[in-house]
Order: sequence, then structure tokens, then C-alpha cells
Amino acid sequence: MATMNLQALRAELRAWLDENVPSDLKLPPAAEDLDPDLVAWTLDFRRKLGAKGWLAPSWPRYFGGGGLPPAAAALIMEELRGRSLPPLNLLQTWLTPLRVWGTEEQKERWLIPTLRGEITVCQIVSEPGHGGADLAFQGTTALRDGDEYVVTGEKGPIGNPLPPDYIFILVTTDPQGPKYQNLAMIILDAHDPGVSVRYQKTIVGRTLKSYALNGVRIPPENIVGGEAGGWHVAQTLVEVERGGPGVTPEQRRDVEARELAYWTRAAS
Repeated sequence: MATMNLQALRAELRAWLDENVPSDLKLPPAAEDLDPDLVAWTLDFRRKLGAKGWLAPSWPRYFGGGGLPPAAAALIMEELRGRSLPPLNLLQTWLTPLRVWGTEEQKERWLIPTLRGEITVCQIVSEPGHGGADLAFQGTTALRDGDEYVVTGEKGPIGNPLPPDYIFILVTTDPQGPKYQNLAMIILDAHDPGVSVRYQKTIVGRTLKSYALNGVRIPPENIVGGEAGGWHVAQTLVEVERGGPGVTPEQRRDVEARELAYWTRAAS
């Protein structure tokens, strides 16, 4: 983009933020929870940002992003960081593994509404009492039963500030199967009747949440990377969590080529 266009974009964004962010918006201390009214405001604000393509400005338009070049996307993120805003919870530890390992149909179902701010998703690898010391061991199971998988166990705790619509979790699909080959990464509806939330208040005021899963049924389409591919998906997640890209340059080129071919056909 030319400099003049960047200046115009900055002016447009600042005017929009002035209109959509109350001047008296108050945030709690970093270690404390958002109150219910602020949670509701944040979810609404995310949807408004997503509708403009500004929640994920550098992502392709066919995924609900802004499709903007690096300089423009960086400008938007700079302006958002300059405002006193609650966490917007666009988690790369969820988005990158889905983009690398997910099918285009899965991306259409979950990636697009995530980048538009229409749903919230959190990833959980840890389990109560386990602490994540051995990623290959997951007490939560997803066992095949006919055409579905039955998920049982508990995930957490996490301190996610916004309530998730979906959780992205690592599970064991065959307790007797070979290590590393018996894991799957699944997407589970957090509002399913078989999901209950357990709350734990920390000494500093933040509430941690654990998700108890009691016979939650999911279809095979909710498995990202295949029934035996969870270890590979988890490695991408962990690398992103540690600050890495989560993907090699070759993988990135392959993924982007597949996406472009699919979404170009879908738009024609």
C-alpha cells in the first residue's frame, strides 16, 4: 500500500475505534476476571472487528480476514494495541494447527467464524492432576462407537478470559495402542450437555476453569489431522506456544497452494 493509503487507513480505524470503544471503558487488573458485562461487550466488539476484517487483518479474505499486506495489517494491530482493550482471544495455538492439518471443510466450519469473531475457541492440552508433563499421555479418551466417538475425561485448568464456544483438545483414541499413534486432536462443542465446567479461584483473583466431559459424542469430521495424527498436530501447537511458526516454509507453501486452489474453485 502507498503511504497515503496507510494514512487513510489509520484515520479510518481511529475514527471507528473512537465510535465503538467507550471512552470510559474500564478494565480489571491483569490477574482478575472480566465481569459479565465486559465479557458481553468484548464478544460484541470482536464480531464488529471481524465484520471489518480487522480482527485478523493479515489473513486471506476467504477465511474472514482482511487480506491486507503486512504494513497495513501491522498498522491495525498497532492501533488496537494502543487502545485499552480486553483480550480479544484470537489464539494462534488453535488457528495454526487447524490451518496446517485441517481440511478445507473444517476450515470453512471453524476457521472462518473464528476470524470473523463469531465464535471463540480455546485449546487445552493439560489435564487436572497431570500438569502436561508427558504430552503423549492423555487420560481423556475418544473411543469409537459406531459412526461417532465418545469423549470422556477432563481438560484444564485454563484461565481463558472469554467463554469458549468450542474447545480444541488432545485425546487418546486407543488406550492400548502404540504410543504417539493413539492420539487425536478434536474439536468439541463447549455447550454440549455432556460438558460441565469446574471453577477454581486463584489467590490473585483469576478464575481457572476445567472442562469435565461425560460421554460427549462427536463425528469423525471433528478430528483434525486424522484419528492417529494427534501427535503431529500437537507438535505444531506446542511449537506455536513456544513462539515458533509451527510450520516449515515447505509446509506453508503446500498449505497455501491447497487453500488457494480450493477457495478459488469455491468462489467460481
